[in-house]
Amino acid sequence: MLLSSNTITKATVRKLLAEKNWKLALSSVPSPSLSALAHNYDFSTSAASSSPSASTNSNPSEVDKFSSFAGHWWDSRANPLVGMNPIRIRFMREVLLAQQRQQQQQHPRHDGHNGTPASPSSLPLLHGKRVLDIGCGGGLLTESMARLGASSVVGVDASSHVVEVAKRHSFHSGSGLRSCDDDGDGENDTTVENGIRYIGGMTVEELANHHWHYSQPQRQRRRRLSENPSSETNNRDNHELFDVVTALEIIEHVPDPTSLLRSAVSLLRPDGILFVSTINRTWKSYGMAIVAAEYISGKVPVGTHDWNRFWSPDEVERMVCDVEHGGDSGSGSGSATGHEEKYVMKQVGLSGMVIQPPFVNLKWSLDPLDTDVNWIGAYQKQRVR
Repeated sequence: MLLSSNTITKATVRKLLAEKNWKLALSSVPSPSLSALAHNYDFSTSAASSSPSASTNSNPSEVDKFSSFAGHWWDSRANPLVGMNPIRIRFMREVLLAQQRQQQQQHPRHDGHNGTPASPSSLPLLHGKRVLDIGCGGGLLTESMARLGASSVVGVDASSHVVEVAKRHSFHSGSGLRSCDDDGDGENDTTVENGIRYIGGMTVEELANHHWHYSQPQRQRRRRLSENPSSETNNRDNHELFDVVTALEIIEHVPDPTSLLRSAVSLLRPDGILFVSTINRTWKSYGMAIVAAEYISGKVPVGTHDWNRFWSPDEVERMVCDVEHGGDSGSGSGSATGHEEKYVMKQVGLSGMVIQPPFVNLKWSLDPLDTDVNWIGAYQKQRVR
């Protein structure tokens, strides 16, 4: 029995497994390229220069795929990210709390009661912080960031259709969340406390290079100029940057992940943290994320992932950290001496995200020693000293 590529379906594979025809069942699943285990990826240039979508760094078929899935985004039975989201948040909390403790030790603040140091846990985790969620989809992580006390959250996604689902879910009457798309005078306001702004049909490169700087309301600019006349001397100042930027489960779906990640860094404030999660490119991930998840359990639609587009922690660290960032790319104004500040990205956290048996229940946990399949990392923008 020979199977052509256009006859491969979940039903075919399941039938073969039921018949205990293991060899043919596994041979029916598209095999990865052996050479992909060691990517010859040029991290210094665009890997998608020949792609017709390289200018926007989005793949139309990927956008269509997730747009068609939009109606099931918040369904835990159909979307594994619903179950994964709590441990993504747990990892981020651990990293951000460690950062708070470090800052408290370096710059002690007092709460006014007997001169005792203020506790980092006395305020919401993201109190006063601005968050950018790249590839926000239906708003799973975006909403979580807002509920953790962020002063404002911006969610951007290449799919306008998915973003409409996010808006409907976030801003229904009982959600307790607020939209900062409109402040009553017809202008977009990105400073509404505890507000969410969704931007659909846009990549982070477009956001960083064009939209974000020029879309800021004129009222905000006038206010900043009155407070600090020199604030417009830089192309992008700290008022327009983010304390936390997330790119979770997105880089495996774009033609050029390096472009996405470096645009993300350009929107990050000094000392800010970039969170990235994806799937490692190992035989274990091929068996679990594609064969098991897509063809056997059916928890993920067939074709959701391309094993050749998975990325290892080392590769992502190179994409993010192997470049020096100057003050003109999102570090705010220069130093007091007039010299441009230089920044580098440093990995400050890494953990695997592991499904606990029985795997069909999709119960997740963090395991720093197992990054063979799903993993998440944290990278901080640090000043070069």
